[in-house]
Amino acid sequence: MLDKVDFIVCLNCDSPCYFFEYDAKKGIVSAFCDVCGNDDPIQFRPPSDDEIEE
Repeated sequence: MLDKVDFIVCLNCDSPCYFFEYDAKKGIVSAFCDVCGNDDPIQFRPPSDDEIEE
């Protein structure tokens, strides 16, 4: 699923983040939030279904 989304969500500020690297085995490997500066990969999550516009 994650390889098909354009963004992930920062858990610190709940903002969408477009700068991330994902590995199928490891999950989110690297990420950066432009809003709060968070760069800890474990502090991000994939978007929920209602956050994705079709």
